[in-house]
Amino acid sequence: MMPNVVLYIAMSLDGKIARSNDQLDWLFAVDGDGDNGYAEFFKTIGAVIMGRKTYEEVLQLSEEYPYKDMPNYIMTRNPDREAEHVTFTDESIEELIHRLKREVDQDIWLIGGGEVIKAAMEHDLIDRYEIAIAPIVLGEGIPLFPEGTEETKLQLTNQRASGQFVMVTYQN
Repeated sequence: MMPNVVLYIAMSLDGKIARSNDQLDWLFAVDGDGDNGYAEFFKTIGAVIMGRKTYEEVLQLSEEYPYKDMPNYIMTRNPDREAEHVTFTDESIEELIHRLKREVDQDIWLIGGGEVIKAAMEHDLIDRYEIAIAPIVLGEGIPLFPEGTEETKLQLTNQRASGQFVMVTYQN
């Protein structure tokens, strides 16, 4: 069975995934229910893909890189960098995901950011959307779905409250 590509992400009530300066402080101020199901989700993941800005924000959030025990791909226009635990790539998102679906046994986590998500949606590559909605309106910031994202119809398959978050799952 082929692994799924899963967008697992949190957003504000007005659809922002970060402040305009890439900060996520607002997200950590919301009371959840434990880890909101993150540990269970993470057990299903065999590889991660994220954009360079998201990668740099992940580095700021933790002392130790949290995804070091699996393949990590950082989408960037300048892949000639090197860092421990990650591969910088300018491979197209379509080629990368098709290759990973052949190479890994577990799901592929599309972490973000918005431009990587937009590119994946343009090629209909996301199988499942798991979105935690935080009860905060930022007013401005980086949108989950940037302007120009393809219209995509999804099927709601689950919803639940987790503390102050609403967790929704959509299938493509």
